[in-house]
Amino acid sequence: MAESIRAARPLLEAASLASNDKVALLEQRLNAVEGRLRGEIDALKSTVNELRTANVSDSSPIGLSESSISSRYTLGTSSHNVIQDRDNVTIGSVGEQQWQALHSFYNENCKTVIAFMDDQFYPPKDLVRQHPLLSTVICLIASRAIMPERYQSFLDEADDLVKKTFGGPTPDLLTVKALMLLAVWTGRSRLWGYVASVAAELRLNTAVIRLGDDAFQHSVDIVDHARTWLSLCCFDLVMNLNRPFVINRMRDYLPFTANLLSSPHRRPVDYRIAAYIEGFAIAADAKTQLQNTKLHVSPLPSDVTSLLDLSNQKIDRWFYEINNKMNPLYQTFQDRQDRNRFLVPYSFLKIYINGFALYGVQPDSDAPDRIRLGYVQEALDSAILVIRTQCDSPALRKGLRYTMDYNGITTYHAINYILKAMTAAHQHLNYSMVFPALHQAAQMFEGAGSVDAANDIRKEQDKLAMLTNTVLSPEVLEHGNAEREANQLFDIPSFWDEANWDDAFPEMNVYTLD
Repeated sequence: MAESIRAARPLLEAASLASNDKVALLEQRLNAVEGRLRGEIDALKSTVNELRTANVSDSSPIGLSESSISSRYTLGTSSHNVIQDRDNVTIGSVGEQQWQALHSFYNENCKTVIAFMDDQFYPPKDLVRQHPLLSTVICLIASRAIMPERYQSFLDEADDLVKKTFGGPTPDLLTVKALMLLAVWTGRSRLWGYVASVAAELRLNTAVIRLGDDAFQHSVDIVDHARTWLSLCCFDLVMNLNRPFVINRMRDYLPFTANLLSSPHRRPVDYRIAAYIEGFAIAADAKTQLQNTKLHVSPLPSDVTSLLDLSNQKIDRWFYEINNKMNPLYQTFQDRQDRNRFLVPYSFLKIYINGFALYGVQPDSDAPDRIRLGYVQEALDSAILVIRTQCDSPALRKGLRYTMDYNGITTYHAINYILKAMTAAHQHLNYSMVFPALHQAAQMFEGAGSVDAANDIRKEQDKLAMLTNTVLSPEVLEHGNAEREANQLFDIPSFWDEANWDDAFPEMNVYTLD
């Protein structure tokens, strides 16, 4: 027995040594893993500290510095998986100097045109160029202004990149945002359904619902996902008032904007998102309810007038609260505050709501419906106000050449309503400022290089002149064909004496739908 033990001892010692070696190797690997984890934790702590520092030092209550944004992207957060296998400059899609010029122009002139699109969602310039679709869309938008000869090539390249997202892995969040920019800046309405499907695949709608769960901790990524989904809801409301919405049960998500505003990771843009959702939801509700009424019956039924009056009151109150109760800091970007920024969407909504009364107008009636015509007149005055406000904006006129697919939406809507209302009921309306408004609209489009659109407006203007027996003299085109006080012409809330603004009224710098 003893001899057997002595014989087995070398084997046991060898096994013990081998076991010790394995334990040592395992401990070494665990130490290495622990070291890497500690390094990542330290990096995350550093990023959090940078974010806190940025939020304290920023002029706005909630904000991100460029260094903190850069840290998020270099850490590769789940919000934005920046694609590293392609650089548009390296592969020759655009030259280095061209890229610098295009990105700089976009950054200075384009990124804040859409009020409810977050101007902070872009990664730093060096990382943007590594994301194929986003960098191409930025080049596409800017090229329309400064390199028009490259516009079509960038558009073709963007289309090819979009097609590649139809298969393979789910696109990242930056791709969703790039698709939103592509759709709105090129007027490609068919893209919205696809954008909504990709956003749902990324479960951005789930992030919105989580904002309403008090037990769920709001992270930067969750809030960013929710913000993107609510921005998409804004686009759906603004772009699709006259057609079915692309987001299924979209109205169910809108109340969660209040949770977005109460989040510790909120940004100034969130207040603009909430404002647009509130205003355009009023119009969407009015549309839904009016579809179930006898809108075409004359005289206008009392339930219809009650609904129109209530919707008008809601829009007036919405506009009043924006100008008097919303912190001006949340209405603007870094440039000087322009408190007239919401005047165009306000006027647009007044056209939309009151314009429903045009259905059922009987031009040849011996007893015109004066109540109905009152709503038609209010919509007509609002359409004139849209055009005059836009024309008074040097920034809009200057940028209309490359923002027409977005900024021109409200202009076209106002022009179309003027033409329809005048054709149907000009003999019952006060149209003294219609011809100056159409003249200004033609000048705007001509100055933006859209000569065909300007000529079309002038042709329609000539038809209206014949219809109303109006001589289009320079005086009429400049000042109208009747004297009216401004307050009588534009039926907008007289809140100016109650306004609590702290400094002088600034120069108007209004963007369409902004």
